[in-house]
Amino acid sequence: MKKILNCDLHDYLEIACLFKFTVELTVDNNERYIGIPISTRVHSDSAEYLDFTLDKSTKKISIPLLSLQRMTALSYNPHFSSVLFKAIA
Repeated sequence: MKKILNCDLHDYLEIACLFKFTVELTVDNNERYIGIPISTRVHSDSAEYLDFTLDKSTKKISIPLLSLQRMTALSYNPHFSSVLFKAIA
C-alpha cells in the first residue's frame, strides 16, 4: 500500500492554500522554502504533492507531501502557527 499523508496534517495544508497564508516549509533535506501554498494534487505516480509559489517570485515548485517536516505560518492566523509533519533530524 502506498503511504499517504495523515488526514489531519493534510487539513493544515488545505487551510494554508485556501487562505493563501505565507509559510515556511522545511523538507527532508533540511531545505527551507518561503512562499504561498497553492493546492495539493496527486501525480500520475500516485504520490501527493503541494504546489507552492516561492516568495517574491512567480516561480512555482511541487513538493512531495511525504518530504515535509514542518510548516510554519509567517502570516498571522487563528488556525496554526507551526505544524510538525515528522521529527526533524
